Amino acid sequence: MKKLILFILGAFLIASCSNDVKNIPSSYVGKKLTPTGWAEGILEAGQVDLGTANSNGTYTNLVLLEASTVTIKEQFLKLDPTDKQDHRVKTLDNTPLMVDIRIQVAIPEDEKVRDAIFATITPTATADAKTSIITVQDVYNKFAQPIIRSKVREIFSMYKDNDDVMTHFKVINAEISTMILKAVKDSKAPFTVLNAELSNVQEDPVILASKTKLIAAANEVKAIEQVGAAIRSNPYYLEARRLDVLETIGATSKSNLVVMDTKGSTSFVLPTTTTTTITPITK
Repeated sequence: MKKLILFILGAFLIASCSNDVKNIPSSYVGKKLTPTGWAEGILEAGQVDLGTANSNGTYTNLVLLEASTVTIKEQFLKLDPTDKQDHRVKTLDNTPLMVDIRIQVAIPEDEKVRDAIFATITPTATADAKTSIITVQDVYNKFAQPIIRSKVREIFSMYKDNDDVMTHFKVINAEISTMILKAVKDSKAPFTVLNAELSNVQEDPVILASKTKLIAAANEVKAIEQVGAAIRSNPYYLEARRLDVLETIGATSKSNLVVMDTKGSTSFVLPTTTTTTITPITK
């Protein structure tokens, strides 16, 4: 009778301790991390039985690895909110540029490569205490980001200024693509680069606005110089300009204007809707 009671009690305890079942989403693979280390094998998308917690409170975790193709955005912006530093690239004449690069990355299907990723990268915790995750971005950041960012800066520093960069945009794009492929290969990073290209180059808005003002000022000076040259070559051009201005004034004035030249030899009226007459004093 006593053995029967113990058997029933044991069966009840087993039945009351339900196993913890987790789900591996599509485009992810997983691996069990037990209290004694990694379990064998890579788990594909689907449900995974993690079992129950041990009597000492330890339990098996599920670590997810993003296994889809991902586009990494490598950006060189004016201010990084995480460290408050200026991360723009600079040209040979020290012109700061904001740059966007797109790198298409894929995690290989080779099980040994994936095992190496699980073994070398610390996963990020999720809302589920028994599930953590490793993203493609995590893999890229650890194995390739520092060297790629450094090499990108070197490439832009070889070009004189923004105009030089834009003139050689296609050349720079090819240089960056080749550099990234080589950097990933040399670092033996556990991912494949499918494509890498220069997406956008933008001059700092403040500098761009200053350059726009300088161009506008230069154009204004050029226009003044052209007027001056016309006056020097033909003095009657100045008289024509004066009459154009007076005509414009007459069109907007509220009074009739009687205009006489300095010798009083000629006069004309610029009509308006009123009858008031203004006669300039002649010398």
